[in-house]
Amino acid sequence: MPWLEANGISIHYELSGNGPSLVLVHEMGGTLASWDGLFPTLSKRFRTLRYDQRGSGLSEKVRGSISTEQLVDDLTAVLEIPGLAPPYRFVTVAAATMQALIYMTRHPDRIASFVFCNPFTGADESRLAALDERASLAEREGMRAAIGVTLDKSWPADIGEKSAYLAYRGRYLAHDPVCFAALNRAIGRPNVAHLGKEVRVPTMVVAGRFDQVRPPAASEAFARTIPGARFELIDAVHMMPAQAGAALLPLLQDFFNAQSELGLTAGQRAS
Repeated sequence: MPWLEANGISIHYELSGNGPSLVLVHEMGGTLASWDGLFPTLSKRFRTLRYDQRGSGLSEKVRGSISTEQLVDDLTAVLEIPGLAPPYRFVTVAAATMQALIYMTRHPDRIASFVFCNPFTGADESRLAALDERASLAEREGMRAAIGVTLDKSWPADIGEKSAYLAYRGRYLAHDPVCFAALNRAIGRPNVAHLGKEVRVPTMVVAGRFDQVRPPAASEAFARTIPGARFELIDAVHMMPAQAGAALLPLLQDFFNAQSELGLTAGQRAS
């Protein structure tokens, strides 16, 4: 697993497999390990990238503020790794949806498709104070103190396999609380929900039935703003790939198969 120097920091990533490019972007509070249950299988068919976002996992821990735009700059840099060619298929979780949508506004011609899992597209004014409050709690008292208002709501311990939950919890507690706080503040802005209507590539939105942070109805409403988007509901919490990879993987495979068939049909018509 190599590291990339970009935008003044060290970014940890893994690139594996051959085929069309697939980019996996983890949730706030997650790491590239969130994709452990999916990465090996997807890499058999795609040139698959996963990475630790700024301040997370084994990427550099920074001080000062973090912005969503900075995270998009990091994403852009990682996509320039040799051997990963556009167009890209994106699979994102929660607030990573914001990064993918902003990237779309910069490079619309480099995107093949989107899968948004429990998409979060920015906070309204009423939620900004709550984000700042839990950020301050993590800074002041550490990750363990903040877990009651973060992970306990995102992934209740009684849902899913206990071993998967404990592994995720361990990684969660290992986060640098200052970076975690900065990321909490970053996701408040900008609100990019309006960009859904500008999506022009095949898109699937997958909601978690047990998601208390992003209720399925909100994900479904966002899906309706995207022209032609497919919506699916599965038994999952907010951290969908880490908790419900076995349910998510068949949906991804079916979605990508459909895109391959469309591409073949278009190619046959052109010939």
